[in-house]
Amino acid sequence: MDSNKNDKDNIAFNTPFEIGLRALVIISAIEPKGIDVERLLIYDYFIIHSGDVEKGPPSIHPNLPYRSSQLLIRRKVLQKGLNLMYSKSLLDIVYDSSGISFRASKLTKPFLALFNSTYLEKLKDNAQWVIEKFSSYSDDDLRDYVESNLIEWGGEFKYEFLFGGEEE
Repeated sequence: MDSNKNDKDNIAFNTPFEIGLRALVIISAIEPKGIDVERLLIYDYFIIHSGDVEKGPPSIHPNLPYRSSQLLIRRKVLQKGLNLMYSKSLLDIVYDSSGISFRASKLTKPFLALFNSTYLEKLKDNAQWVIEKFSSYSDDDLRDYVESNLIEWGGEFKYEFLFGGEEE
């Protein structure tokens, strides 16, 4: 390893790979259904910050100030993570009349089975909880729930809503 590299170059937190891996956990748990990028973005927040939801399991990641801003800034990284996982055939992209959705491929579950970590097991448990809690919410209801709680989830200012963000 190059000892001249800056420490920030070695951070693996919220990289496209990590977010892509979490997306695979969610996609695997929701199988055989698919999930669009908007709901995937929200579910990703909920699986790591589950304690932000009333009666949710403890959060996996710390409750840092401004953590709700992750919903705003993570979209591009999530898209890169999905592209990475798709390039390795770890998920399928479905284009149909309802839009674009992501689904488990035949390799999703075998790939996830290769990992043996407490972190991944907690992600799987939280993904199952999130799906049970929010799958009955319409897209509008889910959006309203998120909007009404953003300030409480570590934010200190009013956001422009996250769903109109720029795409790369």
